[in-house]
Amino acid sequence: MIFVAEGPSAAGKSRYVSSLQIPKAVCELAGHLRPDDAASPEETSAFWVRRNEERWAEAVHDEGAQGIAVCDTDPLKLHYAWTFARAGLDATADAFTFQLTLVRDSLQRKALGIADLVACVVPSESVLRTHRAGDTT
Repeated sequence: MIFVAEGPSAAGKSRYVSSLQIPKAVCELAGHLRPDDAASPEETSAFWVRRNEERWAEAVHDEGAQGIAVCDTDPLKLHYAWTFARAGLDATADAFTFQLTLVRDSLQRKALGIADLVACVVPSESVLRTHRAGDTT
């Protein structure tokens, strides 16, 4: 079983995952990796899909080794590109279109997959602000 803890930044996902009685979890990418600022939409899309594939491979491995994999956020993060495109935060919607094509290919190759269970918590705005203010990472 692959289980995902999901929610907005500062919702308490990492705290929740660390409280579970499991040998290890699939954490978010260390160091907040990001593509080069000069990367094209195609390169940026490929970067994020590769990172997500790495996390999915870790989840599949952990599921086989532990019987369960717990992911701190979903490795399948296509919704980020869609949200940025809808909010006008990308210069064009090309990044979403490129990423969508890559994600479809990854799903077909089974390099990405859909979790068995997703738990999503969305605390109030005041709780999110308090958590964010206290987050030293």
